[in-house]
Amino acid sequence: MTTLLELAITPAAGGARQCGPGRQEGHIYAECGFSSQSAPIERFLIDHPQAVNPAQLGLSAQGVSLIERAGVWHIVDLIGAVHYPHPADFIEEARAIGISRKIPRTADFNKLTAQSTLILIHPTGKVTNAPALAPHTQHFTCPCGKPHAAAEPCAGYHWWTAPADFSQTRKLKRTSYTVQTLDLLAPAPTFTAAYIMAVPISNLSVIRNKNGQVNQDSLGRAQQSRLPVLTPDT
Repeated sequence: MTTLLELAITPAAGGARQCGPGRQEGHIYAECGFSSQSAPIERFLIDHPQAVNPAQLGLSAQGVSLIERAGVWHIVDLIGAVHYPHPADFIEEARAIGISRKIPRTADFNKLTAQSTLILIHPTGKVTNAPALAPHTQHFTCPCGKPHAAAEPCAGYHWWTAPADFSQTRKLKRTSYTVQTLDLLAPAPTFTAAYIMAVPISNLSVIRNKNGQVNQDSLGRAQQSRLPVLTPDT
């Protein structure tokens, strides 16, 4: 298994994101940041995206759950489509400023270890009509470097199904990215919810209050984990 040191992962950036103006004081966030020495974010994409029913995991429109696999507990988080209508929106924001996801203070933090990961589900994470879309793509390539044909439900479709402006650019609050374009005769893409990526957890962060103080209840809960705990201002 690749270690955090080998991936050169750093804490995520604070400040505004697609989901809001900033992180909430006193709350706990699981983070995964990327430095210039990090592995490319494509290493963490799940390809093909794996279809999942979020309701079976007890996840609502935006929800977090803990699941156990081979003795290790992982955080599963459902990305809200209101703020991130397309999977590539979340992925490209993560590339630019890292991942920071709020974890309920009621979570079982004592289950989290250095081997725990943050697994992300998107409501439209997997294209279900790739064979119909394939003839309407040009120079389709898999972002993970796999020899997929366009008729397969590859993670590459995250960038083929998001809208863009005339320059094929999609603008977000903190970054922008290039979108691929299906030709005009292409049918509308269809989707299902799916796991889209899984990343190591570099640390937990407890956001300081505006007066600079740290919420001691939140800090104590985060410190029940076996992960580094930081206390940033934003």
